[in-house]
Amino acid sequence: METFSYAIKMAILLFPVVGLLFTIPYMIHQYHKYGSISAYRSIIIYSFLLYLMTAYFLVILPLPSIETVSKMTTPSYNLIPFHFISELFSLSTFSANDFATYFPTLQNPAIYESLFNILLTVPFGLYLHYYFEFNFKKTVFYSFCLTLFFELTQLSGLYFIYPRGYRVFDVDDLILNTFGGIIGYFIAYLPIKLLPTRKEIDEESKEKAQKVSLIKRGITCMMDFLGYGIFLTASFYLIHIYIKDNIFIYIGVFSIWTIFYFLLLPLILKGKTLGMKFFHLQFASDRKITWYRIIAYYFWKIFFYLFIPTIFFIGGYLLWNDRKISTNFFEYYCIVLIALTLMLYLIAILKRIFGITLSYEKISHITIVSNLKTEKNSQE
Repeated sequence: METFSYAIKMAILLFPVVGLLFTIPYMIHQYHKYGSISAYRSIIIYSFLLYLMTAYFLVILPLPSIETVSKMTTPSYNLIPFHFISELFSLSTFSANDFATYFPTLQNPAIYESLFNILLTVPFGLYLHYYFEFNFKKTVFYSFCLTLFFELTQLSGLYFIYPRGYRVFDVDDLILNTFGGIIGYFIAYLPIKLLPTRKEIDEESKEKAQKVSLIKRGITCMMDFLGYGIFLTASFYLIHIYIKDNIFIYIGVFSIWTIFYFLLLPLILKGKTLGMKFFHLQFASDRKITWYRIIAYYFWKIFFYLFIPTIFFIGGYLLWNDRKISTNFFEYYCIVLIALTLMLYLIAILKRIFGITLSYEKISHITIVSNLKTEKNSQE
């Protein structure tokens, strides 16, 4: 029991780290496929991730030392099916006619191990049937694949980190784990009747997708600047390799890419950047979307919130570097500048939360809307 509790504790402790690494890809996938993030779906997915971590740690933990494993002489595999049954009877005094032998038999370690191997994959079969909507054959197949992965992990000595397997590759485990997945499949009929179906969760997500949330805007902006940054970095690298370094060439390429990505590309893609196209968003306006409206949109959005604070900081730094202002003054200057910049962002965020139109949207008459339903309908 101590081994089980240790593995579960380690899974719970490491889950926040793994969950954090998983969050950004998960958000990108959800916004791309459904246009929003369902709280109910998130609970299912993250609980499934925690289950997989716990199951994996139960299989590999605790980790012995390499020296201990190298001295092992016990068998590293068992290929005899249902060997645990003969082992159970050989290690117990069980008699079907003697009820006094029932309770001592239940305390036999072979019973515990068999029950553990069944219970280990019951949640897996439940998740596969309820959320992923796998049929019986696919559930059996994937349950077998999961347990085969676990057994090969043990047989290989944790992917050859150890000189040999420190746990036994057991064909009985394959049978019992697969059986556990089958039990989970049939148990899933209860939540299927009581809880929202996958289709209902998807429909709810698509309804929520019509509202362009603050987080969705942020992820879209991040994707746009990531794509823009990759193209720009590749261009600068090619200039550095094949063309003589020249500040004017870099400025020219920077200007060309900026104009192309944030001005020409939305015009070509009918009011979408690459990030907006990926997340099913587009520019919308009560007037015709023209190049000068897009410039007005991005001028206030990027220059006002990013470039102007940056220019002020660089100006202050140059004055301090030329010894025209003191170090103390520059420190206070930076603190005030950061505070004012954060206040601008906070005001913009609060306006967005309360549904107030931002300045760059008023000036350009452009806003961002979801076109997920339109795209789905056109595909159908």
